[in-house]
Amino acid sequence: MIRRVPILIIVHILLFSCHPRYLKQSEKSEHYSLKESSVSNVLNDSLSRYKKKVDQETGRVISTLSGEITKEGNESTLGNFVCDALNYNKDFFPGETVDVVIVNRGGLRANLPKGDIRVINIFELMPFENELVLVTIKGKELLKFVPHVIEKKHPFLGMKIKIKNGQSESVLVGDEPVDETKNYNVLTSDYLANGGDSFTFLSNPVSIKPSGLKIRDAIINYCDFEKKLKQTIDPYKDGRLIISK
Repeated sequence: MIRRVPILIIVHILLFSCHPRYLKQSEKSEHYSLKESSVSNVLNDSLSRYKKKVDQETGRVISTLSGEITKEGNESTLGNFVCDALNYNKDFFPGETVDVVIVNRGGLRANLPKGDIRVINIFELMPFENELVLVTIKGKELLKFVPHVIEKKHPFLGMKIKIKNGQSESVLVGDEPVDETKNYNVLTSDYLANGGDSFTFLSNPVSIKPSGLKIRDAIINYCDFEKKLKQTIDPYKDGRLIISK
């Protein structure tokens, strides 16, 4: 055993010393243009046809506005429009009533111009993938929404809120004062239901029901319905939020 170790070392040295070594002098490569590829032509054709279909859908007229709808002011015409649109889709919760609709002002990303409204306008208004949900909360939790309204003027439907000197003077659901012990069904987005935009009062509900319907599609459904009736959508305010000094 003692003699075999030096022999193995010598063989190892001889093998590696005799192994030829190569130095790369140059590199040859060929370039194939994708523009010349038949595969690329097929891909471009497919993309072109797909883009045409997308353009046809996003350019589809779904309703007409008699005037510009914006999110300006304490009670915004855009917020009222979106709340109406969500409320139209309440049938996605069969057997349930909707007491209040709540959306966040910051989630409304674009005003809607006077005239024809197209699908692309709704994508610009609501670019997010949020879904419509029905959240059941106690009245005492619903009252926690009021400070958010005072601070950021978030849109809502089904409530009447009077604010004086920065404090809530009265909060009604329908024509009745909010009962802290009563359950109220709130139609909103899953983003807000999970406490998004500091809406933590929604994040611990009595129950929550999903619809599987995106907020954007809910708005499109509403616009399609109004168009089917050949009705023009009018910007409006109804005094649901009154702020005085």
